[in-house]
Amino acid sequence: MVSSHCLCVTARTTVRQIQRLFVHIQPHQLQNMANQTVNGTFMYFSYGSNLLRERILINNPSAKFFGVGRLQGYTLAFGSPEGTSSKRWLGGGATILKVDRPSSVYGVIWVVDNSDMKNLDRQEACYRSLQVDVELTSKTQHSTEQTLAEMVQCRTYEMPNGIGNSLPSPHYKKVILMGARQNGLPDDYISFLEQLPDNEVTEEPVGYKRVMEMLKKMNGESSR
Repeated sequence: MVSSHCLCVTARTTVRQIQRLFVHIQPHQLQNMANQTVNGTFMYFSYGSNLLRERILINNPSAKFFGVGRLQGYTLAFGSPEGTSSKRWLGGGATILKVDRPSSVYGVIWVVDNSDMKNLDRQEACYRSLQVDVELTSKTQHSTEQTLAEMVQCRTYEMPNGIGNSLPSPHYKKVILMGARQNGLPDDYISFLEQLPDNEVTEEPVGYKRVMEMLKKMNGESSR
C-alpha cells in the first residue's frame, strides 16, 4: 500500500501526473487515488451483514451502491478474535481468509464518504482494514465508466489470525442472505450461503433488531 502523505494533490491533479511519481502502481489504483482525492470518497467491499443496504446505512449513511464484486483468492469464514460468540449477533462474524487454491468471495462494492470511514472502523473494531483488488461483475448507474471484469481497489476488513471457529447465528445468516438477494449476487453463491450451517440460537440478537428497525423506518419513508 502506498502512503499519500508526501503527495500534494489538488482537484486538478490527473492520473498521469500521479503516475510520474508512482510508476509501480496499477492504472486502476491510480484512477481510484485520483477519484478519492477529488470526490472525498472511498470504495468499500462488503461480504457479511453490510451486504444489506439497510444494515450499512445504520452506521454509514453516505454509503451508495456501486456494484457487485468478486474477491478472488479468498474464502468466506466465520469466527471471532477471541474464538467466542459475538454479543451483537450471538454467533460468529463473517471474515475472509486468503487461500492458495481457486476460491472467491462475492460481495457488494459501496461508495462511501471519507467522513464515514471512522464510523466503519468503529463498526469493525475487532477487524483490521486492508486494500484489495475486487473484480466488478455488474454495472450500475454509479459505475457507467467501468467495464465488467475491471478491477476496483477497495477497502475491506478481515479478522486477525487465530480467530477460532464460531458458527453464525440464524439471524446473522438471514441478514447476509437478505443483502445477497437484494443486490443480485450470483444464484450459485446465494445457494452456497443458504447451505452454510448456523448455531441454531433462536434468540434475536441486538444487531438483528437494529436492522429490522431500519428496514421498518426505510419502508415507511418510501411509502410516503
